[in-house]
Amino acid sequence: MRLFLISIFILFISSLSGQNNAQRLTMSTPHDAMWVHLYYLQSDHYDPGLSAEAFIDADSITRVRWAIQLKQILDGEGLYVQMNLLPKESDYIDTVSQRAFYTPFPNELPQIYLQKTGNRWHYSDETANVIPSLHKSVYPLGTDLLVNLIPASNQKKFLGLELWQYIGILILLLTGFLVYWAVSFLLRFIIRKLSGVQLTLVENFTGFVKKIASIGSILLVVWAIKVLIPLLQLPIKFSAFVQVSMRIILTILIVLLCLRIINLIKAYLTRISDQTASRMDDQIIPILDQIARIIVIVAGVLQILRFLEFNITALIAGVSIGGLALALAAQDTVKNFLGSVMIFADRPFQIGDWIEGDGFMGTVVEVGFRSTRIKIPDTSIISVPNGNMANVSVVNKGVREYRLFNATVGLTYDTPPALIEAYIEGVKKIIIEHPEVSNESFYVYFTNMGASSLDIFVRAYMLAGTYDDELRIKQSLYLSILRWAEHLGVRFAFPSTTMYVEEFPGQISLMPTYQQSEKDVKEKWDRFYEDFKGRITEPSDDL
Repeated sequence: MRLFLISIFILFISSLSGQNNAQRLTMSTPHDAMWVHLYYLQSDHYDPGLSAEAFIDADSITRVRWAIQLKQILDGEGLYVQMNLLPKESDYIDTVSQRAFYTPFPNELPQIYLQKTGNRWHYSDETANVIPSLHKSVYPLGTDLLVNLIPASNQKKFLGLELWQYIGILILLLTGFLVYWAVSFLLRFIIRKLSGVQLTLVENFTGFVKKIASIGSILLVVWAIKVLIPLLQLPIKFSAFVQVSMRIILTILIVLLCLRIINLIKAYLTRISDQTASRMDDQIIPILDQIARIIVIVAGVLQILRFLEFNITALIAGVSIGGLALALAAQDTVKNFLGSVMIFADRPFQIGDWIEGDGFMGTVVEVGFRSTRIKIPDTSIISVPNGNMANVSVVNKGVREYRLFNATVGLTYDTPPALIEAYIEGVKKIIIEHPEVSNESFYVYFTNMGASSLDIFVRAYMLAGTYDDELRIKQSLYLSILRWAEHLGVRFAFPSTTMYVEEFPGQISLMPTYQQSEKDVKEKWDRFYEDFKGRITEPSDDL
């Protein structure tokens, strides 16, 4: 009785299954059409004639060939069809085209899609036309014929794979290992030939070439293995895992290759920037290097997420909305970034220039994305936001052709006019004869009768390339001015109050008398000039 009931139950289930299969053969939904195509190409239910019902408008032999080749394309590309996600509505409409179309793999195989004709869903004519070319691209060597001839029923399986598949995997790995060395050697040779003479000037150029060739050879080997793996006809789930893994590995290798090429380009640009007078390019090269690396890495990460079937569109939209909120909350950061762009575009100063501005004064050390770092005279480092730097007046003293010598010499009120004139002429000669002072435009004039001094204005332009040269030339000029005053016998005034008594019983007048002749002045100047010529320094090597 138990056996009878079990038999009745099995027959009942079989009849239900048969009814379901018969219903699916009507292919009234996209789900049923793909189910018929793939179900009847499985080893347990192999019936290519029924599988070919998913195609129309061709003879039975052609439709069978299309069905088998499309199944091999999906298996070779590792595209696993999840039946429970296929639409089961007979009136399904594609949201993009607004037509009765369904594309199972819009990203990987957009040219493979189903369409509805009357009440029946089937693969489109375009799909049928591209199947041969797609099949050839997945199986470029055409060895799928050999795979089809191998009787799968006579092969023993271990862990889901047959013996010939294990042998094929071993051959692929050994071949890839040998090809790696050959391709690596060939790439090194080609890169050396195509790199040009200029790139050979890069320090450690051979090291860069070896790294690029190493990654490039691995990339080619992995790509070749990815192309040949479909020939092994691996189980669909295992094939899907292998293909996704291969795509991720290829993406990582491409990112590494791009990063190493960026390193070579950076080294080359650095070598060029070292030969230029501008120092701003020394700072912009690292920034461009960081931007390029970020772009490459972000692109690689997005590609890997796409392979893992993340919704990239939603992710980018979320990042965009979050970026907008972040930008609103970080306006100062955006302002500083735009300020740095303006600094790099206008180049108001360079690395190493001495600049002065609102609240800062010192040597520019670094120009970053957010701030400019300045070393002030006590060697401390201050950071000025680039947004502020772009909106204030900056005095760049690092680009000065000359450095200004500006002084006021105060003589005592008891200095006679003739002696003042002689002193002025001597100071002019000091400026003219000094080898590190421009004698094209200078001023030495008696300009003011101050509260306690007779003021002589002195202005000249020093040929000083550095701050140290400026101080040294100033010292030379000041000492020469003092020595000429000492030789001539004039005195310098300082804030004071002096009481003079013209007549005092029994005493000579305190007011000095100036009785030097022109001959005496000339003799004093000649003696002073000999001493002056021996004291002034030669022009600095930096000028």
